[in-house]
Amino acid sequence: MKKLIAVLALGASIATVAAPETTIVQASTINDTAKQNSFSGVTYAEQVLAQEGIKYNDFSAANPINYRNGKPEGVVIHETATPNATARNECIYFNREWMNIYSYVHAFVDKTGVIQMTSPDYGVWGAGPVANNRFVQVELCEENNLADFAKGVNNDAIYVAQILHRYNLEPDNAVHDGKGTIWSHHAVSTFLGGTDHTDPDGYFAKWGYSMDDFFDLVKYYYDQGTPADNAPVDNDTVTPPAPATPAKKPAVLPKPVATKVLIHNALVYDENGVATDLPTKKAGTKLTIYGNQTIKKRKYLQIGVNQYVVASNVEGKLRPLSHNAYLYDGKGKRVGTNKLYRGNYVRTYGGRVKIKGRKYYPIDVNQFVKVGNFK
Repeated sequence: MKKLIAVLALGASIATVAAPETTIVQASTINDTAKQNSFSGVTYAEQVLAQEGIKYNDFSAANPINYRNGKPEGVVIHETATPNATARNECIYFNREWMNIYSYVHAFVDKTGVIQMTSPDYGVWGAGPVANNRFVQVELCEENNLADFAKGVNNDAIYVAQILHRYNLEPDNAVHDGKGTIWSHHAVSTFLGGTDHTDPDGYFAKWGYSMDDFFDLVKYYYDQGTPADNAPVDNDTVTPPAPATPAKKPAVLPKPVATKVLIHNALVYDENGVATDLPTKKAGTKLTIYGNQTIKKRKYLQIGVNQYVVASNVEGKLRPLSHNAYLYDGKGKRVGTNKLYRGNYVRTYGGRVKIKGRKYYPIDVNQFVKVGNFK
């Protein structure tokens, strides 16, 4: 707890940028352009990282920061100050480094959409100790042309409107008086303290844009309500904000009990025994085991938060040989001349696999015995 308090006291904040040379553009034109783009949607960090084969380091599970009033009081708008870095780039970086840089936000937004890093039901380390337990915090990625900038602010505005609806908050611009639900990081520095950053003002100014213009765009989408409140829209019109998917409260893993090698490729299941969209775990992978659980009369091993594999892929089952048996590799090629002799018991893992039309049982990583050799 002392360490957490010390970290929060650091006022961990996302980097800002000095105001660049201003590009003169009519902000009303930018908002008009933004509204011509459909919402690109929300993707969750766990999905993005799984596609890259990267472990999700759940910030909220490790550091559950409760809001001072039980729910968010508004949204803080940041910008990354990292030219050409996408939301995916930022997602991967912050997932890896948040415990070293003491910084984290709820979502990254770019021209392609929103990547939500963690549940907005809990605070993060984004705008200093005064703001961190008050606000949802969203980072806008820097784009390098006006069209992509308009797409980015459009995605950002719709996501912010979703957040306001989700927590029954009304749009109120806090930039000028420090009172409201939509804040810039600069406004936090000015009115609340604990940080000295001024984003996203400099980045917005580059495009002749401002927080007032962004507020107008959020208000536009907020007033549209949710899809349930509106008639269906055509594909060539702006998609109204969809209600955010309720996030589960963060789960905390028990202490690991073992590290074991997976012998048979394994799907990843949830706590209900339903296969997830996570990548298949490959034979030879070392798994950290957090315990076991019987789901629908089948034994599973827990390998992560709400992640399980069938136990037989790791623990195996003894089977008696009825014939002498050679060993084969994953291509169905016989390995050496050594035999396993009939009458002995051999541990096999998982179900049968088919290699070049023949059925085998795995007995080790890249070692197989023909099914016909067992009783």
